[in-house]
Amino acid sequence: MNEKNTEEGIHDHDECPYCKARVRDLSKHKEIQHEGINIKTFLKDSKLTIITAIIIIPGLIINLFFSSITLANISLYKIFLSLGIVIGGYPLAKEGFEELINEKKFDVDFLVVIAALGAIYIQYWGEAGVLILLFNTSETLEDYSVFKARGTIKELMDLSPDTARVRRGIKEKEIPVKEVDEEDIVIVRPGERVPLDGKITKGESSIDESPVTGESMPVEKEEGDKVFAGTLNKEGLIELQVKGPGSSTLSKIINLVEEASQKKSPTEKLVNRISRYYTPIILGLAILITVIPVVGYGRSFQPWFYRSLVLLVLSCPCAFVISTPVSMVSAISASAKKGVLIKGGKYIEQIEKIDTFFFDKTGTLTKGEPEVTDLITIQTTEEDLISKAAALEENSNHPLAQAIKKKWKKRDLQKQKASSIESVAGFGLKGKINDELFKLGSPDFFDNEVSDLEEIQRLQEQEKTCVVLGNQEKILGIIGIRDEIRPEAKEFIKSLREKGKRTVMLTGDNEGTAKAIAQELGVDEYKAELLPEDKINYIEEEEKKSRVAMVGDGINDAPALARATIGIAMGAW
Repeated sequence: MNEKNTEEGIHDHDECPYCKARVRDLSKHKEIQHEGINIKTFLKDSKLTIITAIIIIPGLIINLFFSSITLANISLYKIFLSLGIVIGGYPLAKEGFEELINEKKFDVDFLVVIAALGAIYIQYWGEAGVLILLFNTSETLEDYSVFKARGTIKELMDLSPDTARVRRGIKEKEIPVKEVDEEDIVIVRPGERVPLDGKITKGESSIDESPVTGESMPVEKEEGDKVFAGTLNKEGLIELQVKGPGSSTLSKIINLVEEASQKKSPTEKLVNRISRYYTPIILGLAILITVIPVVGYGRSFQPWFYRSLVLLVLSCPCAFVISTPVSMVSAISASAKKGVLIKGGKYIEQIEKIDTFFFDKTGTLTKGEPEVTDLITIQTTEEDLISKAAALEENSNHPLAQAIKKKWKKRDLQKQKASSIESVAGFGLKGKINDELFKLGSPDFFDNEVSDLEEIQRLQEQEKTCVVLGNQEKILGIIGIRDEIRPEAKEFIKSLREKGKRTVMLTGDNEGTAKAIAQELGVDEYKAELLPEDKINYIEEEEKKSRVAMVGDGINDAPALARATIGIAMGAW
């Protein structure tokens, strides 16, 4: 699939002629990925390499230190090595000769087998064993990289439930997501994840969209609003109409990850072109080294044939594995001890050449969860303000409520008891403390009582969420809440800029919040209200001009991480 078609497949997915009956994309991904993420399956596929290593390694040790030991007049190390070479080399020989017969092409497998046979012929048994072992090991490591990549897609899969609760007629029942029809009404209860993209037909709630869009704060949704698969319903029960078969935003993210991973850089394309001709060129040179001196100059066959076999052994790609710089291995090991996993030495070389660093906001530059930043008292104390707010929010799972309760616990204050708590959708809640009625919620909950307060305006200019506490007579205080910037982020951005690197923040959050965070961090540029495919577009455009690194959490920005020159995924250790 070319680049243009790939993009059309993403953006015009709703019109796909193969997506008319049922929503199957996401569940199909799950079926495909299930085996790929199973460690037992990976070990089973690697058993040939393991067996080869178990046999060849003792043979190498015997060859080095106990070469005089024999069994039935045959050197013991030759028995071990020949057995290991046969077990590990047979699949390579089979693939190499099949490629030669069916495709009329010499591949690397063929070269490795010829080199190993040549090494045996000139009595380099140890070298033959090492060639077979290293090549099998390199293929296993490649399989392991694919295995780990599928693990990333599994994290995306886990965001979407396997089943959906639908209403058909007067009955409600839970069915697999792949069996949901367009005409079905899907019911999502508080605390459940939305199984499919859709539009709310009944109810209202607060939806946590951070895993998909990166929006740091929950978004209030009501009838007619769109919701995304994989997002979390925080409060009210909602009913929704499925948007369209195969058009799940989460499914698109997964497709983007796979497509971005398959796109090769110009250097990779060049290497692939060269590799097609590498094996026949080496084989041709080996033949010429024997034929020209023997036929043209009448030289002895044996020494020149020996030299041609030496060329085959030395030209085997496994030499690159043997020559891996010790400095790279040391750097990777040292980084792992400090919580940084580097997937290969080439990334160590590339990171210094990066010109532009793109950053996701939520969970990367910020902590990824709301925190109380301000306690503004008007007719009470800070302790009383946070205690009463925590009492009213005691049974709420809303992220803002969690932030308030976290602040109350941190202050280690005496617990107050609230009763007769009533939720007012879209505004907040009210309840009694010591038989006195209190209200807690957004400024709109208090009509015009707080509209002129400078404190409210100041907090809103900083893109902080304002939670107001009051009774029937007056406003008692204001709580400012925001997804706070990581303490080390500002210094890190500063250090990159001092080194001449360009910094850009990409986020699905709203324009106001993005601008405030960007100004506080001091990034060169920011882009707000982006979907995952938008991040891909910005990176691809920038890659035409410079080398790009993408830093993110590896979930909603996984496609962008896969597409950039270097992807840096931050996780919690």
